[in-house]
Amino acid sequence: MVKGRFIMNPFPEMQISPNDRLQLQDLANGIIMTNLDNYNTFVSGKRKVDTRRWKQIKEREKLVVYAERPESAHSAGTEPSGSGLPMILCVGTIEGKLEDIMYGVISEDLETMRVKASYVDDVSGAAVLDPIVLPTLEDPFQSLIVKWMELDIPFASTSLVKNRDYVYIEGTGFVTSQTGERLGYHLLHSVSFPQTHELPNRIRGNVSIIGFWRQAGPNITEMYATGIFDPCGDMIRMLVVPGMATAFLSSVKYAYCGQMRKLSFMLDKAYADSKAHGAPNKKNVCVTCSAPIGRRLGDFSKSNSSCKLCFGHVCHVCKVVQKLSFVDPDLLLSKRKVTFCTGCMSRVTSMSSMDCARAKMLSSKKGVDYSSAHTSSTVSGDYGSEISYRSN
Repeated sequence: MVKGRFIMNPFPEMQISPNDRLQLQDLANGIIMTNLDNYNTFVSGKRKVDTRRWKQIKEREKLVVYAERPESAHSAGTEPSGSGLPMILCVGTIEGKLEDIMYGVISEDLETMRVKASYVDDVSGAAVLDPIVLPTLEDPFQSLIVKWMELDIPFASTSLVKNRDYVYIEGTGFVTSQTGERLGYHLLHSVSFPQTHELPNRIRGNVSIIGFWRQAGPNITEMYATGIFDPCGDMIRMLVVPGMATAFLSSVKYAYCGQMRKLSFMLDKAYADSKAHGAPNKKNVCVTCSAPIGRRLGDFSKSNSSCKLCFGHVCHVCKVVQKLSFVDPDLLLSKRKVTFCTGCMSRVTSMSSMDCARAKMLSSKKGVDYSSAHTSSTVSGDYGSEISYRSN
């Protein structure tokens, strides 16, 4: 990641009218419901991919990415643009809990976008243009935000090609499937406004992607995602399609991102508690295995490290080190290795991400906008599905 490319706004100040805000919510609702129908059809078909229509192009862990075959797209009339680029389908399972994935997906402001990108590596530069729906205590993973992002393109530094950027709405929340199961969703869809003019040395692309996640087991989540990244311009197809596949496969990192965000929040809480009450004085034994912590020169096996959550000592064998991302007030990101004990790691990773998101809202000095202008009722679909945005 290049420092300084997560900026406040590359465009003049956005002033989206109330009517346009409602239209954006309707647009998001329509896309969600249409693709929810497609997901339900996939489930009804026993989750089998029609290889006559879809060609496998990439896989990672237990996620498989397919590209629609040109002849199938032509006969079905599903080509999204004149570029001839195929629709992409990504199905399979990923490790992690649904709530952790959603906590890793949602990024309602520039700080959370910056942190998410550091873990997921999904964008090169970004900005929040205007929030349409913000998270609330009732729905902490519900959001609809107008954003801008930039993606680095191979060989862009040679001036042979230009980076691509996108102006889009990003939506997150929950819906209910035809079978009554809870699904998390993540929507990205290109939009345009008079203020969002094309920027120098970049080509404006189009994106329309939606993913659904379902808790399939204690630590297994099923994923179904489809859509397209159209970078426009004269990019070579052999560069575009693999890049689209990689973007879909970055989803395997969402649960990890959610876990790291929980750790960061609990670190902030532990630091605040220690400032208010002082750090507890722990015995010189490992809080995990009870081995004495050595202080002799060269006694590296029992080094005097401490868990940054409970402040207990941990030996070299038992300590768990995680690399966490932090954003300073100037929105510059830094990464630091932080030591934990296994007990605290287990406690935090098993915490509810939804409860953690709510607690962060309550403790945030910046506050969260709970006004009716940024919250809304739900709208029911054909299957009793709840859409996060306004009623029609």
